Amino acid sequence: MRRIGHSTRVGIAAVCLALVAAACGGSDDPDTAGSGQTGGQTAEGRPGGVFRVPIGEPASIDPYQARESEGSNVTVRLFTGLVTYDGNPELKMRPGVAERWAPNGDCTEWTFNLRRGATFHNGEPVDAAAFIRGWTRAAIGTAASQVAYHLQQIQGYAPLHATPPTATTFSGVSSPDPQTLVVKLDAGDCEFDKQLVHPVASPVPSSAGAANNATFNDAPIGNGPFMLKPGTKWEHNQRISLVRNDNYFLSKPKLDGIEFIIFPAQGRLEAEYRAFTAGEVDFARIPPTLNQQAEATYKPQGSFIKSEQSGINYILTNNAKAPFNNPDARKALSMAIDREAINRGVYQGFLTPATSFISPPFGQFFQPGVCGDWCKFDPAKAKDLAGRAGLTPGTRLKLAYNNDGGHEPLVQAWKDQLERNLGVVVELDGVPFAEHLQKRDRGDFDFARAAWTTDYPSPDGFVTPLLKTGSEDNDGKYSNPEVDTLLSRQKTLRSDAEREKVIEDIEKLAIGRDLALVPTYYRTAYRVFDSSKWTGLGLDFFERPTLETVSQK
Repeated sequence: MRRIGHSTRVGIAAVCLALVAAACGGSDDPDTAGSGQTGGQTAEGRPGGVFRVPIGEPASIDPYQARESEGSNVTVRLFTGLVTYDGNPELKMRPGVAERWAPNGDCTEWTFNLRRGATFHNGEPVDAAAFIRGWTRAAIGTAASQVAYHLQQIQGYAPLHATPPTATTFSGVSSPDPQTLVVKLDAGDCEFDKQLVHPVASPVPSSAGAANNATFNDAPIGNGPFMLKPGTKWEHNQRISLVRNDNYFLSKPKLDGIEFIIFPAQGRLEAEYRAFTAGEVDFARIPPTLNQQAEATYKPQGSFIKSEQSGINYILTNNAKAPFNNPDARKALSMAIDREAINRGVYQGFLTPATSFISPPFGQFFQPGVCGDWCKFDPAKAKDLAGRAGLTPGTRLKLAYNNDGGHEPLVQAWKDQLERNLGVVVELDGVPFAEHLQKRDRGDFDFARAAWTTDYPSPDGFVTPLLKTGSEDNDGKYSNPEVDTLLSRQKTLRSDAEREKVIEDIEKLAIGRDLALVPTYYRTAYRVFDSSKWTGLGLDFFERPTLETVSQK
């Protein structure tokens, strides 16, 4: 996860909700995924209005495949799971559909007591069967979900997730009555409830059908604070129109609706910022090279958001094939890149170079400097390591990146520095984000620009998805049995104090010794919004705008 420090608890000061006047932290760029939703402080305002948000074309807005930022930004408005969390400031778990929940003594069994009266947008009750339906639909092998692994600790996942499946549901999930859900795990996991903020753990109505139901994929019927505008569906490459769910069982938003306007991939970041300056959208990300200009223009108006976030920017290496199956090649790559020079030249000093993988807002779990010399610029040492790893001058390397996020100046700087300092030949391979993820899934890259925002408010949301052998988000195919053992062990620990030492050991092995992933910059989100019309806007723990708290001035 992310940044800041001097905290005795995960997430203290991690979420600076940046409600206009608030400010904290250091860097930004749009990418992966997260989930869950948080409230925030809301300024008094009038109800009504439609808030216009620019996004890229999602890979999916169906919770079974909610794996990237664009789609998840929509999905979390449509669905609410068993639990949510309070983002101000300690990320405490809060009731969603579940009113109460608790594990047994060794965290191998969890019982959730569901509230009465919660319904889907079509009026169907949200009961225990709806959760069993949603979880099974996502986990079954024929769904080919990239995020089903969030449910993999539940008993019966393996036969259900097999291809072809040898089971039709989870053996470890039962419903003694419609308002009670009992979940048995293969091994103790004392943070299982936190993982259920991910959209993949959402309930679905009986009409959802199988995961390949195109009708539901484009027009999901959820139980969240917003629903698709009646008579509409996802208009691919154009828009997704939502309206407030007046029957929502938690606090209702003030907005009448949200218009997600889909921008073309090529030059998207610049296009959405231009649209904001032209008054065509109410919120926008900022091209990294324009952060300074945007701050000077919009901060005096109260329209500039600077919010320290729970993510990390990094270089993903393909550890399954040469040359990056050799740790020395990964270390050479890292040491051949001058993070400080790129920060000054590309980002106008708005980023903070990373020296660890878990970022500062995780307080006691943050280990600055764990990367050691491997994150320091040293071209002579880099060349020596490259030679030992067979990364010789003239070696051709494919650098993959998504070309709809404003990353061209960054990847060009990497290319220039690597060719100059190592003598390699770097081919830039830029494609839209959804296609970029597919290429990473196939292993069709040598190294890639990547960023990660945790899927749930815990450092486990960093280390398990990205470092565990076989994880569907472990695109670099890193594998270390010693790390896997520690990953399993930390899940059984009840207190942060106990978990802290194990997380520390994981990062020392995976980053300090193996450099499984190459940290580059901690993330701080920079955004602009129209403060002349709107109030109550912030960013949640997953870098999403807090649309549930927005109101008209």
